[in-house]
Amino acid sequence: MPTTASVQPLGFPDPSLFVLYADVLRYIQYRLKLLGHGQVKAFCKQYLFPYTTVVNLKNSTLKRKEHLLLQRILAALSFETTASRNPLSTGEEDRYLFLFPGKEELGKFKEQLAYIDSLAKSPPH
Repeated sequence: MPTTASVQPLGFPDPSLFVLYADVLRYIQYRLKLLGHGQVKAFCKQYLFPYTTVVNLKNSTLKRKEHLLLQRILAALSFETTASRNPLSTGEEDRYLFLFPGKEELGKFKEQLAYIDSLAKSPPH
């Protein structure tokens, strides 16, 4: 029987550090679209990602949510997160959450996402 000395306390995650699946998906799709012709295959090979799934992710043709793959891709893009299920989820869009380790990392992510969103809203030249 384990003693309490061998059990590490599990702290409550800071809810302000969570990001929704939809936001992470939008960010990753943009970053993947920045890769030039043939670079997606090299990216997948370098980080051992399933090429076909990543292409489907890039093209918005995934058949199911890939929260763990998104977490791994975020890490490859310099954002370490913890992916978890949202116990209060009422639908598909908010089923998964990504917890950032701190406010600085989350701030960088949100800043980049805001930039991506501003590009999507600006009219083409």
